Amino acid sequence: MFISNALIIFSLSSCKKETILPGSIANPIQHYPITINNVVAGRWTENEKGIYVSIIKDVLAGTNTNNRSVKIYLIADGKETQINQSITFMKGKLWAVSTNTDIEIDYLPDSQIFPFSYLVIKVVIE
Repeated sequence: MFISNALIIFSLSSCKKETILPGSIANPIQHYPITINNVVAGRWTENEKGIYVSIIKDVLAGTNTNNRSVKIYLIADGKETQINQSITFMKGKLWAVSTNTDIEIDYLPDSQIFPFSYLVIKVVIE
């Protein structure tokens, strides 16, 4: 019984070990530009200023954005339009910002009507 318990403990503890080979790198080097395609902004909330906001969490997690430009594009009607600055879209204003690991998409309609349910976004880190 003692031997079987020892074997079980040994086999379970050996499953938890991580082997790092000499010369291997724990965090691989990232090559730029990095493109993140087909990000969907689909959860929208209206703030007190009437701006609809969609925060896409952790899109940039695992990438180094320090001293890098983060360009955000709307994919619509078969074309890409950069939205790091405000653009006119569906009778309103649309823009995006990156904050740490998140992307925030903002839309201010000209009227009270919110004209879409989701947007497809592309992010390029240069």
